[in-house]
Amino acid sequence: MSRIVTRVVKIAAVFSLFCLTLSAAYAGSAYEGYSLFNQTCFLCHGTSGKGDGPLAGKLDMSPSDLTSDGKTDDERLFGLIKGTIAHGSEKSAMPKWGLAMPENQIRSLMTYIRFLQNSKHALPGDPELGHDVYMSRCVACHGRGGMGDGPLTELLTMNAQNLTDASELNKHPNSELMNIITNGTPGNTLMPGWKGILSEEEIAGVLSYVRLLAK
Repeated sequence: MSRIVTRVVKIAAVFSLFCLTLSAAYAGSAYEGYSLFNQTCFLCHGTSGKGDGPLAGKLDMSPSDLTSDGKTDDERLFGLIKGTIAHGSEKSAMPKWGLAMPENQIRSLMTYIRFLQNSKHALPGDPELGHDVYMSRCVACHGRGGMGDGPLTELLTMNAQNLTDASELNKHPNSELMNIITNGTPGNTLMPGWKGILSEEEIAGVLSYVRLLAK
């Protein structure tokens, strides 16, 4: 690996340590992993995780396609990211992220990588925008963690959807969930429609954040 690539990777590692330790409260979450991935790992692996990042062409070896490596178990994946397990080649450009971030953030990266490998649905918008909208608009019913246990559920007769149930959410395509967020649910259910309140970009962002909540 060239010197310039080495320097860029080291800068990314330092930036990760300085800016991302504040998110430790979200340890193990796919959303935190998404943020970490797109501030560090995307340089080599690309925003899609397919190994086509902006530095990929400058490396001696092609970065792994993380979307097709589902056979690696969690223990090995953790060691590969942390740097305690070698990638099988002295020429590997994979940095030892255990030198730049705590283990809980590495586990969040693992969770997001598993999302890339297992999710049936693409993220239609910006999860970081969606996170901000969710925290200001959706928490009252769905709760901070998406479990359907927001404070309004104690005051009103309702069953807010548990948004962390991936097996349930994966049954529904993005188009269906976008419609529910936009127009609400019919009948006596209390899911409101956010059309005219949220922009299409915000609705797509909320859906993307919800996809990352699902486990």
